[in-house]
Amino acid sequence: MFGLNLIPPLVRTAMSMLIIGGLVGYVGTAFTTTLVADSGILTGAGEPTVAHKYLIAMLQRQSESLSQLSPSSDVVSRALAQQNISQQRQDVKPLTVTYLGGASSGRISVAIYAVELQAEDGQYQFGSFAITIVGGRVLRVE
Repeated sequence: MFGLNLIPPLVRTAMSMLIIGGLVGYVGTAFTTTLVADSGILTGAGEPTVAHKYLIAMLQRQSESLSQLSPSSDVVSRALAQQNISQQRQDVKPLTVTYLGGASSGRISVAIYAVELQAEDGQYQFGSFAITIVGGRVLRVE
């Protein structure tokens, strides 16, 4: 079959080991690289969970979650923020949220996201957000 009997057994075994080893090495390297890059093990960075939770809460208009992740403020500021959230258009559906990267220095970090939205009329919109985090709380969103 396929003329493999013409090749000596030692050469066949060596070729098989090289091919299988190369495939296993390729898959293992791809898996490990993806795992290390996504978790930020070597860089000490990665997607801040506070920023991710805040952005998802903002897109889903969950005012309770937003107030928990934001720094404590006076009653008037919180009431205005909740009123702004409730008055925003409800006909926008987030399709994708992509973490583009960020930087941190001490307690201050900035995370940048790209968001694809679909309006009620079917139009697609693309936007970006920069979220500033100080001491584990979201301080500013641009």
